[in-house]
Amino acid sequence: MIELMVLPAWQAPPRVLDDWISQLGASSHRVEVSRESKNAVWLELPALRLRGYAVLEGQRVEAINFELNANDPAPALALIEAAAQALNWEVHEDEVDPEDDLDDED
Repeated sequence: MIELMVLPAWQAPPRVLDDWISQLGASSHRVEVSRESKNAVWLELPALRLRGYAVLEGQRVEAINFELNANDPAPALALIEAAAQALNWEVHEDEVDPEDDLDDED
């Protein structure tokens, strides 16, 4: 699995959830939205095996953590990059804690 953190670029205008849904849906893939809480929403594109956990502050999207599970993640990566660029956001590889990868063998 690949994880990406998507954040607003410096001085980017505020973006609402519908901005992201519109950009991701422009790919002609269906975007499913499920609210987890008042401040968190899952955006899922089943055809691409892509989902994003969006953190909200009121109506504004503060960050999205995308998870890519496809054998070939290239289409999902391209979609995220294009959407982020159109909205003036930045895509960063989510940093993995090296301790999480260690086996518990002694």
